[in-house]
Amino acid sequence: MIGSGNIATFFGMKLKKAGYTFTQVVSATLAHAQILAGKLECDYTDNITQLTQDADAYIFAVKDDVLLEFANNVKLADKLVIHTAGSIQLNELKSISSSIACIWSLYSIQKDNLPTSTQIPLIINYTDKSVQKIVLQLAHAISDKIYELDDHQKSITHLAAVFANNFSNHLFTLTHQILEKENIPFEIMLPIIQNTVEKLAHTLPAQNQSGPAIRHDEKTIHKHLQLLADNPQLSLIYELMTKSIQTQG
Repeated sequence: MIGSGNIATFFGMKLKKAGYTFTQVVSATLAHAQILAGKLECDYTDNITQLTQDADAYIFAVKDDVLLEFANNVKLADKLVIHTAGSIQLNELKSISSSIACIWSLYSIQKDNLPTSTQIPLIINYTDKSVQKIVLQLAHAISDKIYELDDHQKSITHLAAVFANNFSNHLFTLTHQILEKENIPFEIMLPIIQNTVEKLAHTLPAQNQSGPAIRHDEKTIHKHLQLLADNPQLSLIYELMTKSIQTQG
């Protein structure tokens, strides 16, 4: 296991529970490597040049820029190398090994609060059909929800995830700031947020759209923009989102 963060911990613990044996944890932070190695019952190091050469598979669970740096410095011949990045394509790592695969978790993992669900979506792909079986076995040890996508489909899914997760969470952050300014508790929004997400289980997002934008309620939209008059950035976001909803609607 190369890495010791959220995904490394999640994948590592799941695979160990399924009976897989780890030989080594490699992490830039020695203390973090030691902690994960203790859980996985294996050796550890903070020096990538000390990477063992006799493992059956190598899981690179590190940040994208670090992963690309490894592509220039780590050579593993024909060993199975599995990366966990949503935005990195297989051919970007071909200098590491002739056998590259990906297992990407479409979920926000926190190592101090690991998910217990077996329905977390995992996206897999690989350069060589001969490793399909082992990649599927490893993925199924982590989750029951497996999707096989090519690199382009995976990139589009990663882009969509940024809209669905990162951007929506930022909107929640802005919502919190708007409310906090007037001493209104953010928890007042939780039921409507939960309701919005729950409806997605049985209807398409476009069918659930509500609010002044979809109704073309120009009077309310104008009032909202007046309330945001002292914050040009929020005003711009409001106007862009309004126009986007109206265009889609």
